[in-house]
Amino acid sequence: MSERGKKWLLWGTLVTFIVSTGALMLIIIGSFNVNDLIVSSDLILILVSGIILDILLTNKFKDRKWFFRASEISVYLIPVFIFVQYLAIDVIQSQLITLFTIIVISEFMLFAIIYIFILREAGEIRFILILLLLIIISFVILKASIFQNKLPDFDFILFIFLTIITGCGMLLFGFRCLFQIKKNSYLKTVSFIACILIAYSSIVFIAKMQSEKTDIIELVYFIPAFLITLIVLFSLPFSGYVHWNSLHKQILKKIMIIWIFFLFIFSMSYVFPDLFKKIVFKQKKPTYEFLMNDYELQNKNGLELK
Repeated sequence: MSERGKKWLLWGTLVTFIVSTGALMLIIIGSFNVNDLIVSSDLILILVSGIILDILLTNKFKDRKWFFRASEISVYLIPVFIFVQYLAIDVIQSQLITLFTIIVISEFMLFAIIYIFILREAGEIRFILILLLLIIISFVILKASIFQNKLPDFDFILFIFLTIITGCGMLLFGFRCLFQIKKNSYLKTVSFIACILIAYSSIVFIAKMQSEKTDIIELVYFIPAFLITLIVLFSLPFSGYVHWNSLHKQILKKIMIIWIFFLFIFSMSYVFPDLFKKIVFKQKKPTYEFLMNDYELQNKNGLELK
């Protein structure tokens, strides 16, 4: 591809990513009533455009020291800008400030994903564990409604962003494995397929948090994930795992941690559906309306109330 073509691809993908992220934010704050299909499609656009942007940016600036430092700093500034994004939407309620924070947080998300999943060592699992821990914490905060009175919807926005970062990052990591794992074709194939399914499961997880009517898209993930799990369990002893180098073993371990995390969540929904619904969905108490409204008594037949 020519340099001009790469430039148009970069800017076109950047606009797509920002617009999709802005649309998701509008959906979250309840400005529009949309179905799960639209939400899932928007998340797919965010994932795909984010992956393309990460690849383009990484290939162009991966050897620059400032690029590494900017990506590292973005990881620690992401929570700050998520909070600023929330303030812009629910407190300040300024469209100009909201648009500005959407652009800023989108760029910080891209740099954070590049740092965690591309610039760090391929076998490192520390940031993966931190991300999963933060997702669990945000989920607990969301279900417990800890911020609901003082910061409404902030817990859900935090959960959305953390899950999107994980999904986008693992999809990008799958592409990285294709190029970095050279001679181990078994690991190359398994890692790429697993990362694609992990990215898809993050979308389904977000959709499931908003609605119980996600049975079809859940099956699209769960059936292939269950079958691949069985295939890997039975085929791994014959893949020469004992003779793999330490990096390849760490990569498999890294993918398995996130794989088990999402597979466990969706397994719970099938094995213990009632318990899963109690954990994930808030139980709404029935409200009764007696329609007994106050009204003024009319003065009829000369009778006047005193």
